[in-house]
Amino acid sequence: MSSFDYSSVWLCRLLVLILTLCLGSEVVLGQRFRISDGDVDFLERGEEEGGRPRATENITNHVSKRRSLGQLKVDRRPEAVAVRQAIYKEAARYNIDPNLVVAIVWQESRFRSDAVSEKNARGLMQLMPETAAKFNVRAPHDRQESIRGGVAYLVWLLDRFNGNVALALAAYNAGPGSVEAYLYGRRAILSNGKVINRRGIRNNGIPPYAETVNYVRNIALRYRLLRMSTDEVAQ
Repeated sequence: MSSFDYSSVWLCRLLVLILTLCLGSEVVLGQRFRISDGDVDFLERGEEEGGRPRATENITNHVSKRRSLGQLKVDRRPEAVAVRQAIYKEAARYNIDPNLVVAIVWQESRFRSDAVSEKNARGLMQLMPETAAKFNVRAPHDRQESIRGGVAYLVWLLDRFNGNVALALAAYNAGPGSVEAYLYGRRAILSNGKVINRRGIRNNGIPPYAETVNYVRNIALRYRLLRMSTDEVAQ
């Protein structure tokens, strides 16, 4: 191949890369997104740690969750109304679907502003102290600040993973370093000294931790139920 042709090939590859990055950013900032089947296809396969098959949740649990989420959307308590308003405000700021944020808040704290985890994650969106500081959240138990910081963090993760919602959710739970370690099949050492993916396993990017797999699965399910509820109201 001539030097001219060789340069042309690399130029085409560079243009494709730039286009891909631009499209990835547009998914987050330029339009409302929804969890696609491609993003969460592993949920349908029902895989757990090590790729072993996992029994999917039965229809009774789905109906139960749908009822609880339906009640959540019509909850008229001042606290619940204020939380929903904060979610809609921040979702509109980044032009993302508020149903996804609702599903995350429900999974993280069950809409409790005073929630504190064993790992010291705090508030509605369960921000760790370092994450709260990164996104200028000084009062993590304040509903407005927690939602603002949590949504900003979610959008940051979506940008980092080119709009892939499943990877962003996994990173929200397990950290972006853990997701990248399994996505690219490399061993990683976090700032706290913890070794991730010691054997260099490469998979779909979802760390094979039961907590993280279930976290993404449950949010995807709740999101879809909320979306169905919204679509039914709109019809």
